[in-house]
Amino acid sequence: MPVGTDLRSAAAAGVATVVAPHPRHAPPGAVLSLAIDGDVQVAAAGVADLASGEPATVAHAQDLASVGKVLTTLAVHVLASTGALAPTDPLSRFLGERAGAHADATVDELLRHRAGVREWWPLYLDPAARADPLAAALRMQPRGAAGVRRYSDLGMMAVGGVVAKAAGMPFADAVQQLVLEPLDARSIAPSVPGGRAGSLTGPDGDAIEREMVRSGDPYPLGPDLGDRAFAWRTAPLRASIADGNAHHAFGAPAGHAGWFGDARGLDRVAAAIARPELLGIEPAVAAGLRDARDPEQGQGVRHYRVRWGGAERLLLGHPGFTGAFVGAAAASGGEPELRVVLLANRLHGDPAPSRTALADVETLWRGALAAADRILHPTSGGRP
Repeated sequence: MPVGTDLRSAAAAGVATVVAPHPRHAPPGAVLSLAIDGDVQVAAAGVADLASGEPATVAHAQDLASVGKVLTTLAVHVLASTGALAPTDPLSRFLGERAGAHADATVDELLRHRAGVREWWPLYLDPAARADPLAAALRMQPRGAAGVRRYSDLGMMAVGGVVAKAAGMPFADAVQQLVLEPLDARSIAPSVPGGRAGSLTGPDGDAIEREMVRSGDPYPLGPDLGDRAFAWRTAPLRASIADGNAHHAFGAPAGHAGWFGDARGLDRVAAAIARPELLGIEPAVAAGLRDARDPEQGQGVRHYRVRWGGAERLLLGHPGFTGAFVGAAAASGGEPELRVVLLANRLHGDPAPSRTALADVETLWRGALAAADRILHPTSGGRP
């Protein structure tokens, strides 16, 4: 970084872009964390909750949604480094008959979304799933051919089941003991916000998933699955998991979602993405994060090319549907380690936005990063 640069100003400029007017519903509030070679700055803008007007602060948490997939992946890598599992292991080794139609799918295929597991299904509407939602998800026949990437929440639920079995404890306990406690990321908590500040307000209950069920868009469900007079949530969610399967079917975090966290806790997770050795993950295991069998997809993380300080960097990370994001670029070639965390309540509004009227999470964090780059590197950066 150039001498005299102000990372605090850069973070403030970045978060301001997230809440700026947007043609597809700007988030009312946001928190942005930027870290460069260990210097961490967190900034907040807007409001955490529209009804009360409560300002968003750097201490606010958020429902992390699919950012939880990174926690699942890191737990797998810790277990692989201890010999408790191998990425080539089939699902049947851990789940037995519960692996259903996906007994031969490997842990690696599941992490890369190449196992053919159905993308999404409202397990909470299926009476047969009440006793064992994971087994019900895996009984469904593959939706696509194995070896073809098809992003799957259900596949990551299966990986959560692998983590629980290999660790010999409930999934959430395993993630806390294997990942969060060693990273001192205790502000990331299962099911509810862990800090005193509370969380950014989320969507109006289950409205988005209810419309997905009604319309069959983007995932056709078939005529035999309706809402069955289901007890849908309707009030704005603030301390309750937004993901319907994690909340209604599992009643707890699963491999795909169900965690709350603040920016500082997620920055510790970003540090482990950049330096997996912080968790004792072996280099050969960690290589799976960077190995892309499909464009922009590693084991449990996505690959993004970003411009920072005039150089192109490979950022590994993952978005969450709620508006969360975590990503990191490892130090290399003389370029510093770069970490970015975004929390943005993009599902919150008055009226609440529909699924098709949301600002894209990638657009939000890329815009924030570009604004920060323009502050720190005015002669070389600034391009998203």
